[in-house]
Amino acid sequence: MDYGDFLRFFLHGQLCQTFIEAARRRGLLHDDTEYERCLTEAVLFQVPQQLRTLFCVILLYCNPTKPINLWNSFKGHMTEDFMQHVDAETVEAMTFYSIEEKLEEHGRRCSEFGIPSPTSVPYEFESKIINKKAELRIGQEMYALLNQDQLSAADKVLAAHHKQSNNGTCFFIDGPGGTGKTHLYNTLYHLFMGQGIYVMSVAWTGIDAGLLPEERTVHSRFKFPVPILETSTSSIRPHSKEAEEIKKAEVFIWDEAAMAPSYALKAVDILLRDIMNINLPFGGKIMVLGGDFRQVLPVTRFGNRSELIAASLKSSDLLSSFKVIHLSQNMRTGTGEEEFSKWLIQLGNGELPSNEYDEIDLPRSRMLDGNLVNEIFGQHISINDIPTLYNRTILCPKNQHSFLVNEEVLQRLPGTETTYTSVDDVECEDGDDVTNYPTEFLNSLTPLGMPPHKLKLKPAQL
Repeated sequence: MDYGDFLRFFLHGQLCQTFIEAARRRGLLHDDTEYERCLTEAVLFQVPQQLRTLFCVILLYCNPTKPINLWNSFKGHMTEDFMQHVDAETVEAMTFYSIEEKLEEHGRRCSEFGIPSPTSVPYEFESKIINKKAELRIGQEMYALLNQDQLSAADKVLAAHHKQSNNGTCFFIDGPGGTGKTHLYNTLYHLFMGQGIYVMSVAWTGIDAGLLPEERTVHSRFKFPVPILETSTSSIRPHSKEAEEIKKAEVFIWDEAAMAPSYALKAVDILLRDIMNINLPFGGKIMVLGGDFRQVLPVTRFGNRSELIAASLKSSDLLSSFKVIHLSQNMRTGTGEEEFSKWLIQLGNGELPSNEYDEIDLPRSRMLDGNLVNEIFGQHISINDIPTLYNRTILCPKNQHSFLVNEEVLQRLPGTETTYTSVDDVECEDGDDVTNYPTEFLNSLTPLGMPPHKLKLKPAQL
């Protein structure tokens, strides 16, 4: 490539005026263009709260060169949900403090990124404005959709807050996948918030947390280390800002609690007793835990059967404080799937016959002899097939298996393949350490939840 070719932007044949502009357009410079494009696209479909979260992710993990420019360019879009409540000056301050709170969850501040704090508006308000009427309306609409099992569960939890029940204040919602646990949690959340009752919702994993209104994990909300150990404690101290926020909450909703080890539940109990200064289970708070012990249990590395059982919430002394409520009606079961759904429940309950090695026989109708990708997606995929195929999924036990399946599906899709490469570097306090991690080595790594260094995509591919 000669100088003339380099100046010509290869995507559109445009002639750049400088080599810096040409390098920037080719993605060869470390600048904020990628983040500007990301936020510009997100503005089209994300609500302000999601935009603020995305902005925080960029600040925390992407190391933008000029965060203040991103703030000035997109703060208007991040403030829209506050505009109906206060004046323009306070709106910007509320947006700032909302972002500040998110950053503080990770031990960072806006000032570290060159974003100055408002000087004319002090932090004297809740950055999270609660529209009680809207929350109550949403809750009532969701309540009207509950089935009989869900309705009974919701009424018991609501009655506990109004002191109309002798069932205590701790509940465990036990139900297989598809029985509407998440819908029940969200219904309770909106009903309580609509009545001015502050609720905190958490989940054990990030994926499940994304299905709840506050999108917080147990580790994030209660400031537990990762991984949490039997000796781990929360870093929240009494009378701190985080402690005061927890003290205000009257109800806690915890999804996928069955995946958590028993000592995590104990750590939450100790924290709430400490903050509330009340020697009652969980400081007297209303606790709504849920999950399915038939699914994934706590992970105990190299643990034997007895160690796995000991780590489960089933072995926790605190579980005796919980009223167990069962959900049984599967809301996802389609026509013709009732028999398989029943078989799955029997499998989870240990009711199927097994041999001396605890192995069971799979139904022949659930076994495939041919190519798995062919069976699910077909040998050839056309654009017209996309609407019927987009909701089909192949679940893989390991990431490398999913990469192989995705590559095989990619070859069946029509259209031109485009390859996107990651930009990997190391952040070290000691600059000399950077040389110990060559770029080629970083490119070879695929961290959990991240795509490979070379991501190949075609139109209509997710």
